[in-house]
Amino acid sequence: MAERGLRLLRKLGLVDNRHQFQRTHLGILVPLTRMPTENESMLIREQIGDVKTQLVSFEETKEIVRTLQASLRGRIPDGLIAKLPKSFDVIGDIAVVDLPEGLEQYSEVIGQEVMKINQHVRLALRRSSLVEGTFRTRKFEVMAGGGGTETVHSEFSCRYQLDALTVYFNPRLSRERIRIARQVMPNESVVDMFAGVGPYSILIARQQPRSTVCSVDINPSAVKYLKENIFANRVADRVIPMLGDVKELARMKLRGIANRVIMNLPSEASSYLPAASQILKGEGGMMHFYTFAGRDEKLERIVESFRSTVESHGRRLESIRFCKVIKEVAPNRVQVAIDAFVGARIPR
Repeated sequence: MAERGLRLLRKLGLVDNRHQFQRTHLGILVPLTRMPTENESMLIREQIGDVKTQLVSFEETKEIVRTLQASLRGRIPDGLIAKLPKSFDVIGDIAVVDLPEGLEQYSEVIGQEVMKINQHVRLALRRSSLVEGTFRTRKFEVMAGGGGTETVHSEFSCRYQLDALTVYFNPRLSRERIRIARQVMPNESVVDMFAGVGPYSILIARQQPRSTVCSVDINPSAVKYLKENIFANRVADRVIPMLGDVKELARMKLRGIANRVIMNLPSEASSYLPAASQILKGEGGMMHFYTFAGRDEKLERIVESFRSTVESHGRRLESIRFCKVIKEVAPNRVQVAIDAFVGARIPR
C-alpha cells in the first residue's frame, strides 16, 4: 500500500525528497512539498484509501548531499568534492546555495545538478553577500535556470509570495515559527516587530483564529507582499499590516497593546528591547527574542545579558520559558531563541 501511495504522490509531484520518511505504529509518514489540492486529495483517496495530512517535523535527508557529490565526481576536481555544500535552502521553486571559496568557477554545473536532484526547482541562486542594510536583503548570482526571483513558498498550509531579491525570508525557521504559533492563546494581541512577508503573523492567525496580529516591517517591498499574503491566506480580519520603523510605532500606535511580541531580528534585537517593553501591556507579557552568539558561548551568559537589558528599561523579567540554540548560521556562530515572560514595569 505504501509503495502504491508513493508512486502516486511522486507522479503528482508532492513528495519532498529533502526530508526523511518516518515509520510509526500507525504506518509511514511521507513529507510533502505542499498541501494536496482538492482534486489531488480525491485521487489519493480513490487509489490508496483513507489517508491523513498532518503537521509533522521531519529530519533533513543526507541523500541529497551524497547524490550531489556522486553526480559531480569527475566533473569538478576531486579535491573540491568535499567542499560541496552540505545543504541548501529551497524557497518555493528556487534553490539558494552557499558556494564555498574555490567552487565559484563551477557554479553553473553545480546549479544544474541541484535542479536535477530537486525537480520542482526552476532556478538555482548563489548567495553573493550577507544580509545587509535596513531592509535586510542580500545579493544573489544565478547559477542555473531562469524565470525571475519571485516565487510562492508553502509552509504549514500557508502560502507566501515573495521576491528573494527584495525581502528577507528564511525557510529554515519553519519549525521555530510553528513552535511560537502553537503558544498563542485565544484573544491575544500579538505584535510581530519584524514581520517580513508574514510567515510568523499569518501562521499565528491560521493556528489561532481568535488572535489579532499587528505585523510591522520597514521594507516597503516586504509589506507589499505581506498584504498580498494576508488576503491570499484569508486572514485579513485578524492580521494588520503596518509599514514603518517599529521604534517610532512603539511610541505611538503600538504602545501598551500586546500580550506577546516577536523579535526576529537577531542581529539587532537587543537595541529594540526598549520598543518591545513599550509595546507590551502594562501587566506584562511574552517576549520571543532572537540573537546571535558564538557556538561556545554559555546560554546562562546570554540570558543574563537579556535580563540586564530588559530590567534596565523598566520591566521585570519574571521567568525564562525557553532558551535554546535553534540553528547554526556560520562556522562557530549560532542563533539563540529566548521565550521570556516579562512582567509589569518596575516602580521608580
